[in-house]
Amino acid sequence: MDTDKLYSQYEEKNYALFSAKLTKNHDLPYKGIRIPTLRAIAKQLDEFPFEIRYHEDILLRGFWIASRKIPFSEKIILLDSQLPLLSTWDEVDTLASSLKPKANEKEEFYRYFISLVKDSRPMVKRLGIVTLMSTRKSFKDRRREILDAITEADSSEYYVSMAVAWALSFFYIDDKETEKWIRKVSPETRKRTEQKIRDSRRT
Repeated sequence: MDTDKLYSQYEEKNYALFSAKLTKNHDLPYKGIRIPTLRAIAKQLDEFPFEIRYHEDILLRGFWIASRKIPFSEKIILLDSQLPLLSTWDEVDTLASSLKPKANEKEEFYRYFISLVKDSRPMVKRLGIVTLMSTRKSFKDRRREILDAITEADSSEYYVSMAVAWALSFFYIDDKETEKWIRKVSPETRKRTEQKIRDSRRT
């Protein structure tokens, strides 16, 4: 089974071209399906019986994993199988923004994503950083640990550096004490962090 039929009524060629330009390092062709549509489709799927052929298939599978009503211990198995598929920033960031820890699973959630921050694969590392940034208010008691891990993850790899800068800017907006950690990253990442802080409407 494939997703051609599933996507047929939603395809937008111009949107496919636009999206492909935004994610220059993509490995798969685009169908031009918008994110809200993919999220809605994912919620209707009990299983994911599709072969990965398009960029949107990876996005859809990520949304499907995030929407599953299963214990996080089981969701980890699905997340682990998603990690090798990640090759673009939007595949990472849309998944990260869809994941929220349940009150009784916070510790397991935290341990999993803090481990990803230490992974050697750039997009996996980015997933850990962006997820912890997105859920940082659930882990206020681990703030210093998260900031230490994020600054240690800093890299010359563009998508990791940008993730570190993005996360540090959010933590700085929450608490100016974050400047201590901003001083620890590379000059390039610090420059990107400061630019994101300046660009924020919250500062």
